[in-house]
Amino acid sequence: MTVAVKTVTIPGDLQQSDTYRTDIKGALREVHTWSKLSHHNVLPLVGITTDFDHTISMVSEWMDNGNARRYVQNPEVDPRPLLHDIARGLHYLHTFQPSAIFHGDLKGQNVLISPEGRALLTGFGFSRVINSSFSIPRPLPGGGTLRWMAPEILDSGEPSDAGDVWAFGMMCLELFSRMDPFPKLRTFQAIQHAILEGQFDRPSSEETRSRLTDC
Repeated sequence: MTVAVKTVTIPGDLQQSDTYRTDIKGALREVHTWSKLSHHNVLPLVGITTDFDHTISMVSEWMDNGNARRYVQNPEVDPRPLLHDIARGLHYLHTFQPSAIFHGDLKGQNVLISPEGRALLTGFGFSRVINSSFSIPRPLPGGGTLRWMAPEILDSGEPSDAGDVWAFGMMCLELFSRMDPFPKLRTFQAIQHAILEGQFDRPSSEETRSRLTDC
């Protein structure tokens, strides 16, 4: 098996800093969440290691097809089966027992594609487990990626089921249009204003608009 290794890399002069401690806590939180999961639309965690740079590394199977954003750059790829897979994976997280899990950073780059073309959720660094006995503080605002972020997440900084659903909608737009949400906006302030004011670009393609309406 070829594997991918995700490592928290901090320069030596920062290894006693608040940045280092924050990143290590984030890695521990991701391992704790990811290790619980077993679903055909969630990338399995193979294991962890401390062999690289004396820090925590997460090991998963390597996916040659890359992430969903890259995968749909092939115009022959229909995003709809991928979005169906992503929705199933998200439902699994939101109904996870004994405690629901909110992803917190859903976007095309955090969905990998299996050799069979199946979408697999990954990237649980900003996830939140409801009523968990394992608690590591999360830096505010609550992570995530701005272009996919719901207005209330900008305010509260806490992942939620509604925030994940919003991000899923933005990812529908991303995969059908094959580009980032708000592609014409470049600054944090401009994107934040557009999100808070509900100023979304209408897809230029009639086919894309029709597919999004069908979803």
